Amino acid sequence: MNSISLPAALAIIAMLVGPALGQADANYWFERGTALYREGNYLESMEAYDMALEINPQDAEAWNNKGIDLGMLGRHDEAISAFDRATSINPSYAEAWYNMGVIFDMQENYLAAIEAYKMATRIDPSYQKANVNKNLDIDMVMAPSLSCGCSGQLPAL
Repeated sequence: MNSISLPAALAIIAMLVGPALGQADANYWFERGTALYREGNYLESMEAYDMALEINPQDAEAWNNKGIDLGMLGRHDEAISAFDRATSINPSYAEAWYNMGVIFDMQENYLAAIEAYKMATRIDPSYQKANVNKNLDIDMVMAPSLSCGCSGQLPAL
């Protein structure tokens, strides 16, 4: 009968249980961030998402939610970076593309917003908010060109 030493047994248990505990911690911090966001505590919410991301840096939803908090705090460039990270992890994450478009709109970068909304609507053609915002931005970009009669100078969309 092979016997295993107590320290070796504990090491094996830690190796098997450790990842599950870490995931529970990431879920805890994610849920905490969500609750804090609902209370309007955007800074604390973002910090909770940071804790979740320390445990699981590949969590696209946590990056997206962190981006929302950063946007609410007026930290637009950082928000764009967070949405970019979310869409790098999950290129099919329509909500992150939409949220990126919203921040680009806040920065009055309408061409970039249009591209982000286009990505969201390619992924989910029924994403109504993204379709509406994309069309509003197209109108915003095109309106000056149309009103001056210089249709040969329209931007490429």
